[in-house]
Amino acid sequence: MTTTAPRPVVVGHDGGYASSGALRYALAEARRGAAPLRIVHAMPLRTSAFVDLPVLAEELDAERRQVEATLRAEASRLAGDVAVQVVTCHGAPASVLLGSAEDARLLVIGREHRTGLRRLLGGATTEDVAAHATAPVAVVPEGWHDAQTPRQRILVALKEPAHSAELLGAAFRRAEQSGAIVRVVHAWQPDDRVSGDRPDAWTPQALLVERAASAIDDLLRPWRRAFPGVIANVEVHLADPRTDLLEESAAADLVVLLRGEAPVFGPHLGGVLRPVLHAADCPVLLVPATSGQLPPLDLELERAGTMLR
Repeated sequence: MTTTAPRPVVVGHDGGYASSGALRYALAEARRGAAPLRIVHAMPLRTSAFVDLPVLAEELDAERRQVEATLRAEASRLAGDVAVQVVTCHGAPASVLLGSAEDARLLVIGREHRTGLRRLLGGATTEDVAAHATAPVAVVPEGWHDAQTPRQRILVALKEPAHSAELLGAAFRRAEQSGAIVRVVHAWQPDDRVSGDRPDAWTPQALLVERAASAIDDLLRPWRRAFPGVIANVEVHLADPRTDLLEESAAADLVVLLRGEAPVFGPHLGGVLRPVLHAADCPVLLVPATSGQLPPLDLELERAGTMLR
């Protein structure tokens, strides 16, 4: 009987302190899933017509070996029984990471801190990778450490029933492993405009909230049966989704979000995913949408305001 080798956890490492949290998170995930860890380092290649290429190749190879040795030393200090592979490639960081993670079960990257002109000229690696990876992507703050006191809460940002199976499945499995509570949050801003085909004029907001909570409870029912040891709570908020999720992340160990289909070129994460990705107080897990979908929420709820986007 043949056995299939476990797919690796892949982590991007830029060689600096900013990647230390991502490395620790990736090691914890690899250990949790009995999977190998692949550390990927991209080495941008910038050359000139006045540079002697044979000499440059020797210097680049020496630099690559030095980077590999440094990363291996750091990994061996933290890895324990996790099998570690180090990969260094010349190329744009986003392209290198995406190419190296085609077989990954999880791709882990550190939160990017470049802003303004530096981010515009150098590209947004975090957003490019998060938008286009085929595997789930975890974005980790640089200060993350697995020794910190757990908050015992996994936050699920639920926009609509479509693709809720991916989100809830990821959250319940992690909650079962860690003993955390699943907190499912759905937020939208009511639209004050009133017209003949909108329920705002005659439907109390409290009733809309009650209906949304009931619909989400229905979605949770099979997951609660499958994971009887996991406690799951539902919160429906009339609030700006971005502000609401950032506030909720302060009491969570992990935020789980759905990532929709990305365009062929450039990142496209939407008005909620982007700020949460860059400012959440804990790691953020982006789960890619699949082709399977469920019916949308009550259309009256959709018409009542702007839901998570």
